[in-house]
Amino acid sequence: MSEQRVPAALHMRRQPRQQRSQEVASRIEQATLLLLQERGFAALNTNAIADRAGVGIKSLYHLYPNKEAIICRLAMGWLAAICEAQEQIRTQATSWPHVLVLLDLALEELDRRFVGYGALWHAMDLIPELHVVEQEHERRQIDFWSSLLRDFGCRWPEAELTSLVRYFYRTADVTKQCTRGDGEAGQRMWLLHRRWSEQLIAAAIAESDPARVWQARPALLTGTEVQAKAAP
Repeated sequence: MSEQRVPAALHMRRQPRQQRSQEVASRIEQATLLLLQERGFAALNTNAIADRAGVGIKSLYHLYPNKEAIICRLAMGWLAAICEAQEQIRTQATSWPHVLVLLDLALEELDRRFVGYGALWHAMDLIPELHVVEQEHERRQIDFWSSLLRDFGCRWPEAELTSLVRYFYRTADVTKQCTRGDGEAGQRMWLLHRRWSEQLIAAAIAESDPARVWQARPALLTGTEVQAKAAP
Protein backbone atom coordinates (compact mmCIF):
# COMPACT_ATOMS: atom_id res chain seq x y z
CA MET A 1 0.00 0.00 0.00
CA SER A 2 1.31 3.43 -0.86
CA GLU A 3 1.62 6.09 1.81
CA GLN A 4 -0.94 8.17 -0.09
CA ARG A 5 -3.61 5.78 1.22
CA VAL A 6 -2.56 6.37 4.82
CA PRO A 7 -4.30 9.22 6.71
CA ALA A 8 -2.15 12.36 6.63
CA ALA A 9 -1.94 12.48 10.43
CA LEU A 10 -0.02 9.19 10.35
CA HIS A 11 2.58 10.16 7.74
CA MET A 12 6.18 10.48 8.85
CA ARG A 13 7.24 14.10 9.11
CA ARG A 14 10.46 13.34 7.25
CA GLN A 15 11.70 10.30 5.41
CA PRO A 16 15.06 9.21 6.88
CA ARG A 17 17.53 9.38 3.98
CA GLN A 18 20.89 9.53 5.72
CA GLN A 19 22.24 6.46 7.49
CA ARG A 20 22.16 8.12 10.90
CA SER A 21 18.51 9.11 10.51
CA GLN A 22 17.64 5.61 9.32
CA GLU A 23 19.32 4.13 12.40
CA VAL A 24 17.41 6.50 14.68
CA ALA A 25 14.11 5.59 12.99
CA SER A 26 14.87 1.88 13.34
CA ARG A 27 15.65 2.25 17.05
CA ILE A 28 12.44 4.19 17.61
CA GLU A 29 10.35 1.61 15.78
CA GLN A 30 11.91 -1.36 17.58
CA ALA A 31 11.50 0.38 20.94
CA THR A 32 7.82 0.93 20.11
CA LEU A 33 7.37 -2.73 19.30
CA LEU A 34 9.03 -3.86 22.54
CA LEU A 35 6.94 -1.48 24.63
CA LEU A 36 3.76 -2.65 22.94
CA GLN A 37 4.62 -6.22 23.92
CA GLU A 38 5.46 -5.24 27.50
CA ARG A 39 2.82 -2.63 28.31
CA GLY A 40 0.17 -2.58 25.60
CA PHE A 41 -1.06 0.36 23.57
CA ALA A 42 -2.84 2.20 26.40
CA ALA A 43 0.39 2.63 28.39
CA LEU A 44 2.48 3.58 25.36
CA ASN A 45 3.69 7.18 24.98
CA THR A 46 6.36 8.98 22.99
CA ASN A 47 8.50 9.84 26.02
CA ALA A 48 8.76 6.15 26.95
CA ILE A 49 9.56 5.28 23.33
CA ALA A 50 12.33 7.87 23.11
CA ASP A 51 13.77 6.74 26.43
CA ARG A 52 13.79 3.06 25.40
CA ALA A 53 15.29 3.93 22.01
CA GLY A 54 18.00 6.05 23.60
CA VAL A 55 17.15 9.15 21.57
CA GLY A 56 15.96 12.63 22.49
CA ILE A 57 12.25 13.37 22.28
CA LYS A 58 13.01 16.10 19.73
CA SER A 59 14.68 13.51 17.49
CA LEU A 60 11.55 11.37 17.69
CA TYR A 61 9.25 14.28 16.82
CA HIS A 62 11.59 15.28 14.01
CA LEU A 63 10.57 12.03 12.28
CA TYR A 64 7.13 11.12 13.66
CA PRO A 65 4.19 13.31 14.70
CA ASN A 66 2.83 10.80 17.26
CA LYS A 67 2.98 7.19 18.46
CA GLU A 68 0.26 6.19 16.01
CA ALA A 69 2.50 7.18 13.09
CA ILE A 70 5.26 4.91 14.43
CA ILE A 71 2.82 2.00 14.67
CA CYS A 72 1.62 2.76 11.15
CA ARG A 73 5.20 2.69 9.87
CA LEU A 74 5.76 -0.73 11.48
CA ALA A 75 2.54 -2.05 9.99
CA MET A 76 3.39 -0.78 6.51
CA GLY A 77 6.72 -2.60 6.62
CA TRP A 78 5.01 -5.85 7.58
CA LEU A 79 2.34 -5.51 4.88
CA ALA A 80 4.95 -4.74 2.22
CA ALA A 81 6.84 -7.91 3.18
CA ILE A 82 3.65 -9.97 2.84
CA CYS A 83 2.99 -8.60 -0.65
CA GLU A 84 6.59 -9.27 -1.67
CA ALA A 85 6.34 -12.88 -0.45
CA GLN A 86 3.09 -13.38 -2.32
CA GLU A 87 4.55 -12.21 -5.60
CA GLN A 88 7.31 -14.79 -5.18
CA ILE A 89 4.65 -17.45 -4.59
CA ARG A 90 2.91 -16.41 -7.81
CA THR A 91 6.07 -16.90 -9.86
CA GLN A 92 7.04 -20.23 -8.24
CA ALA A 93 3.79 -22.12 -7.64
CA THR A 94 2.86 -24.90 -10.04
CA SER A 95 -0.42 -26.04 -8.39
CA TRP A 96 -2.80 -25.08 -5.61
CA PRO A 97 -1.26 -27.56 -3.10
CA HIS A 98 2.15 -26.15 -4.03
CA VAL A 99 0.83 -22.65 -3.29
CA LEU A 100 -0.03 -23.69 0.26
CA VAL A 101 3.38 -25.28 0.79
CA LEU A 102 5.07 -22.07 -0.37
CA LEU A 103 2.70 -20.01 1.76
CA ASP A 104 3.60 -21.99 4.89
CA LEU A 105 7.30 -21.44 4.20
CA ALA A 106 6.74 -17.72 3.60
CA LEU A 107 4.77 -17.33 6.84
CA GLU A 108 7.52 -19.08 8.81
CA GLU A 109 10.10 -16.74 7.33
CA LEU A 110 7.95 -13.70 8.09
CA ASP A 111 7.54 -14.89 11.69
CA ARG A 112 11.33 -15.03 12.00
CA ARG A 113 11.79 -11.57 10.51
CA PHE A 114 8.98 -9.85 12.40
CA VAL A 115 9.14 -11.21 15.94
CA GLY A 116 6.54 -9.76 18.30
CA TYR A 117 4.20 -8.31 15.71
CA GLY A 118 1.12 -9.78 17.39
CA ALA A 119 1.07 -6.82 19.78
CA LEU A 120 1.19 -4.49 16.80
CA TRP A 121 -2.08 -5.81 15.41
CA HIS A 122 -3.80 -5.42 18.76
CA ALA A 123 -2.68 -1.79 18.74
CA MET A 124 -3.96 -1.24 15.20
CA ASP A 125 -7.42 -2.35 16.27
CA LEU A 126 -7.43 0.48 18.83
CA ILE A 127 -6.47 3.21 16.35
CA PRO A 128 -9.48 4.12 14.16
CA GLU A 129 -7.30 5.96 11.62
CA LEU A 130 -5.45 2.71 10.91
CA HIS A 131 -8.57 0.76 10.01
CA VAL A 132 -8.29 2.10 6.46
CA VAL A 133 -4.86 0.46 6.27
CA GLU A 134 -6.30 -2.92 7.26
CA GLN A 135 -9.21 -2.52 4.85
CA GLU A 136 -6.90 -1.68 1.97
CA HIS A 137 -4.70 -4.65 2.83
CA GLU A 138 -7.69 -7.00 2.80
CA ARG A 139 -8.79 -5.61 -0.57
CA ARG A 140 -5.34 -6.32 -1.98
CA GLN A 141 -5.41 -9.81 -0.48
CA ILE A 142 -8.73 -10.57 -2.13
CA ASP A 143 -7.44 -9.27 -5.47
CA PHE A 144 -4.27 -11.34 -5.21
CA TRP A 145 -5.88 -14.64 -4.23
CA SER A 146 -8.76 -14.22 -6.70
CA SER A 147 -6.29 -13.61 -9.52
CA LEU A 148 -4.19 -16.60 -8.46
CA LEU A 149 -7.20 -18.93 -8.41
CA ARG A 150 -8.18 -17.67 -11.86
CA ASP A 151 -4.67 -18.57 -13.03
CA PHE A 152 -5.24 -22.14 -11.80
CA GLY A 153 -8.55 -22.38 -13.65
CA CYS A 154 -11.26 -21.33 -11.19
CA ARG A 155 -14.36 -20.28 -13.15
CA TRP A 156 -16.62 -19.16 -10.32
CA PRO A 157 -18.61 -15.95 -10.84
CA GLU A 158 -16.85 -12.92 -9.42
CA ALA A 159 -19.15 -12.40 -6.42
CA GLU A 160 -18.93 -16.03 -5.29
CA LEU A 161 -15.17 -16.11 -5.84
CA THR A 162 -14.73 -12.95 -3.76
CA SER A 163 -16.74 -14.48 -0.90
CA LEU A 164 -14.68 -17.67 -1.06
CA VAL A 165 -11.37 -15.82 -1.04
CA ARG A 166 -12.47 -13.54 1.79
CA TYR A 167 -13.40 -16.62 3.81
CA PHE A 168 -10.05 -18.26 3.03
CA TYR A 169 -8.07 -15.14 3.95
CA ARG A 170 -9.91 -14.28 7.16
CA THR A 171 -10.13 -17.80 8.57
CA ALA A 172 -6.48 -18.57 7.78
CA ASP A 173 -5.34 -15.39 9.52
CA VAL A 174 -7.49 -15.94 12.62
CA THR A 175 -6.69 -19.65 12.89
CA LYS A 176 -2.95 -19.03 12.58
CA GLN A 177 -3.04 -16.39 15.30
CA CYS A 178 -5.25 -18.42 17.66
CA THR A 179 -3.28 -21.67 17.39
CA ARG A 180 0.25 -20.22 17.44
CA GLY A 181 0.64 -20.34 21.22
CA ASP A 182 -1.04 -23.71 21.81
CA GLY A 183 1.89 -26.01 21.11
CA GLU A 184 1.20 -29.42 19.61
CA ALA A 185 -2.57 -29.10 19.98
CA GLY A 186 -2.48 -25.79 18.15
CA GLN A 187 -0.38 -27.27 15.37
CA ARG A 188 -2.92 -30.08 14.90
CA MET A 189 -5.76 -27.55 14.68
CA TRP A 190 -3.80 -25.51 12.14
CA LEU A 191 -3.13 -28.59 9.98
CA LEU A 192 -6.82 -29.51 10.11
CA HIS A 193 -7.74 -26.04 8.90
CA ARG A 194 -4.99 -26.20 6.30
CA ARG A 195 -6.30 -29.48 4.84
CA TRP A 196 -9.84 -28.16 4.77
CA SER A 197 -8.72 -25.03 2.92
CA GLU A 198 -6.72 -27.09 0.42
CA GLN A 199 -9.69 -29.36 -0.34
CA LEU A 200 -12.20 -26.52 -0.53
CA ILE A 201 -10.17 -24.41 -2.95
CA ALA A 202 -9.25 -27.48 -5.03
CA ALA A 203 -12.97 -28.23 -5.37
CA ALA A 204 -13.64 -24.63 -6.43
CA ILE A 205 -10.96 -24.92 -9.12
CA ALA A 206 -12.35 -28.22 -10.41
CA GLU A 207 -16.06 -27.34 -10.32
CA SER A 208 -17.41 -24.17 -11.95
CA ASP A 209 -20.76 -24.25 -10.10
CA PRO A 210 -20.38 -22.99 -6.50
CA ALA A 211 -23.67 -24.60 -5.44
CA ARG A 212 -22.37 -28.06 -6.36
CA VAL A 213 -19.23 -27.48 -4.30
CA TRP A 214 -21.21 -26.44 -1.21
CA GLN A 215 -23.57 -29.41 -1.58
CA ALA A 216 -20.63 -31.81 -1.85
CA ARG A 217 -18.84 -30.63 1.30
CA PRO A 218 -19.48 -33.13 4.15
CA ALA A 219 -20.88 -31.79 7.40
CA LEU A 220 -18.87 -32.10 10.60
CA LEU A 221 -20.26 -34.94 12.68
CA THR A 222 -21.00 -34.82 16.40
CA GLY A 223 -19.89 -37.67 18.63
CA THR A 224 -23.26 -39.48 18.57
CA GLU A 225 -23.50 -39.17 14.78
CA VAL A 226 -20.00 -40.59 14.36
CA GLN A 227 -20.95 -43.60 16.51
CA ALA A 228 -24.14 -44.11 14.53
CA LYS A 229 -22.24 -43.99 11.24
CA ALA A 230 -19.73 -46.51 12.57
CA ALA A 231 -22.34 -48.95 13.86
CA PRO A 232 -22.86 -52.11 11.71
